[in-house]
Amino acid sequence: MNYLVLSTFFFNLLLGIYSIKSNYKSKINILFSILAIFMSGIIITNSLIIERSYILWWNKLNLFFVIWIPTLYLMWSTSLSKIKMKINEIYVISISIFFSLTLVTNLFINNVSYFNGKLEQLYGPFFYVFFIYYVSCLIYGLYLLNQASKLCDSLIERRRYLIVFIGTLIPIATSIILNSIIYIGKLRTFFHFDELTGNIYVLPITNSLMMILFAFAVLKYNFLKPDISIKEKLDTLRIKILYITNIIIIGLGIIISIIIINSGYPVDTTIIETIFVIVFLMFFIDIGINYSLSKYIKEKIIVPLGKISKHAEEVGKGNFNIKVGFEGEDEIAILSRQMDEMADKLNKTSMIRENFNKALQIEVQKTTEKLQEAYNQLKDSDKAKKDFIDAIAHELYNPLAIISLSNEYIQLDSIDPHNKKMITSIQRNIKRLIYLVKEIEDFTTIDLQDQKINVEKFDLEEMIKIIVQDFGILTSKKNIELSLKPIGQDFNLEGDKSKLTKVFVNLIENAVTFSNEDGKIKIIIEDRKENIEVKIEDNGIGIRKKDIKYIFEKFYRAEVDDVLRQGIGLGLPIARSIVINHDGIINVKSEYGKGSVFTVILPKKHVVL
Repeated sequence: MNYLVLSTFFFNLLLGIYSIKSNYKSKINILFSILAIFMSGIIITNSLIIERSYILWWNKLNLFFVIWIPTLYLMWSTSLSKIKMKINEIYVISISIFFSLTLVTNLFINNVSYFNGKLEQLYGPFFYVFFIYYVSCLIYGLYLLNQASKLCDSLIERRRYLIVFIGTLIPIATSIILNSIIYIGKLRTFFHFDELTGNIYVLPITNSLMMILFAFAVLKYNFLKPDISIKEKLDTLRIKILYITNIIIIGLGIIISIIIINSGYPVDTTIIETIFVIVFLMFFIDIGINYSLSKYIKEKIIVPLGKISKHAEEVGKGNFNIKVGFEGEDEIAILSRQMDEMADKLNKTSMIRENFNKALQIEVQKTTEKLQEAYNQLKDSDKAKKDFIDAIAHELYNPLAIISLSNEYIQLDSIDPHNKKMITSIQRNIKRLIYLVKEIEDFTTIDLQDQKINVEKFDLEEMIKIIVQDFGILTSKKNIELSLKPIGQDFNLEGDKSKLTKVFVNLIENAVTFSNEDGKIKIIIEDRKENIEVKIEDNGIGIRKKDIKYIFEKFYRAEVDDVLRQGIGLGLPIARSIVINHDGIINVKSEYGKGSVFTVILPKKHVVL
């Protein structure tokens, strides 16, 4: 058996033992250790097939290790990459168990012969099925490692995956290529290649390259990282001390014995017996020291740290009454007492916070009661104000209505020019007073954002068309051209029809009021999928730049040349309040002397929040 095979065999064994020793609780380490041991089995049995009798039995043992390699590699790649495998692990394991059981029949391998330096194997039908499974598992495992490398944010993690990927790629690619050459007769003849060359010489070389890369990853990037628990570290340290001291003692005894035996002088048996007695005595003393040391470590370090850890866990749960303080002046005892002090401080802080929360809750309750009382008073005040304004408006509106009705029967043709001019002025001011009284009536509705909206579905175009018809008489008197242009098909809207009617009546009335004779007013209603946009455009007197940002504020009156056209500043604020309650938008663009454009955008669907 050559040195390459033996060195590769021991290399795999040592790395497998290191993996399981580093962290026996890690699935990744356990799988890697099994993989390394199985690879050792493949390498050693490849040589034993030739060097020992019953080569068919040795070959089947070799194939048993080979059968489990793809399954173990796929499970290990999945655990290392943390990417879930598309097939359940139990099925993959079952496949390997099935192939292992077929080894007892001739369905996997029929026979093996070794003659004149050539190794020949006769395979059964299951072997070719297994080879497809073998290639699929290994390629899928490489894919998982490659994906894990791409998903890594850390450069160290990416390099570690890259080393593992390259390391496993070398023997996998070599194995697939060489076995393909071996199993395909024409290729084997062309390359003059057989199982002896591929399995005994090439596999140890590629495997050694892989293990060298893995060893580098262990040293450089903490691959197969060890268990970090203190208990494990202390136990490992104790065992190392035991091993090292015992090896030194036994080694010294052997060296002294060899020197005495090979010295050529007569040997006094008493001296030899004394040496061995001393060696055994030192050995037992060493065991006693290690036992005492381990007991001391357990009582003074491991147990106290365990209690401190449990205490910290209880404190984290809010249990501050458990005490863990130890007597003594060592670091762990001091730490335990500091933990108790910290728990006491946390307990006091918790009590202070609890008392503060209770006081705050009481204060919030008192403040809420005061706010509720103030709100009730304000509500009563608003009701009184509304009743007062309604009464004033009613008392003003009745005589004005009578005066206005009487005014219609005055025959202006029979009155002299001077009195006719005075009566015309009276008629204009009566109309102005009626308009102002109507605004006072609307005043009670402004700022009531929470007033109920009676939602119904209606056609907004039809509603505006009716409003335009109602203003026909007024616009014809001033010779104003009033037009309505719909763009689109669907103008159905969910909202309060009566309130929205008030909005557009107000805006169209303003457009008529502030338009000159022979003016033009264009109303454009446009369907915009989820919304409906209404533009009311006039070429009237317009709004000054300084007034535009204030016109939606209550009681703001924009400056105009004709004071008879001024309202009390409530029409636009009321319109804005209604539009906002419908989750809509209202805005204005205007240039003084050229006219204004008011835009209202309303959602078709009314959403109740």
